[in-house]
Amino acid sequence: MSLKHGLLGFLTYGDMSGYDLEKLFSQSIGHFWSAKISQVYRDLTTMEKTGWVASEMVVQTGKPNKKVFKITEGGQQELERWLLEYDVSQALEIRVGLLMRMFFSKRVPVQATIQMLGRFQHICQKALEGLQQAEREVPKENPDYFYIKTTLSYGRKYYQMQIEWCEETLHLLGGDGQEAHHIGQ
Repeated sequence: MSLKHGLLGFLTYGDMSGYDLEKLFSQSIGHFWSAKISQVYRDLTTMEKTGWVASEMVVQTGKPNKKVFKITEGGQQELERWLLEYDVSQALEIRVGLLMRMFFSKRVPVQATIQMLGRFQHICQKALEGLQQAEREVPKENPDYFYIKTTLSYGRKYYQMQIEWCEETLHLLGGDGQEAHHIGQ
């Protein structure tokens, strides 16, 4: 996915500043796609040069002025093109640094791998709890309710799978207090 296309999608909800976009991004699709505020502003600048968004400076009293962006007709067309032309086989492309490290972990003490997996499992558990909370808070009146719920459901199942994989792998490594199974060491 392109950050630019995510930003275009959010701008279909209405005009927003870069700060508003980053905040909305992190509170919604930030569960499965991360973006830094510097990336958001960089891409908004590029998108404005491309003609996908237009901006206007809003003068505020007692606060700094802010630049507000809106999607243009060209941006609407690009978002639609991106949505319609997606090659779903790209979703199968996997690049997970943890798995690369796991593949070569025989070269370090088992305890180091157990600690790494324990930390990862903890992070996944926290992320899962955040998604479950987000699922409970989606208002049914939201016109995008179905689509929001399905992406959150995918995220929930993804983190549940990660946690289960950690539990299984930790068991095999002996990190759950049980005797380690054959791990080649």
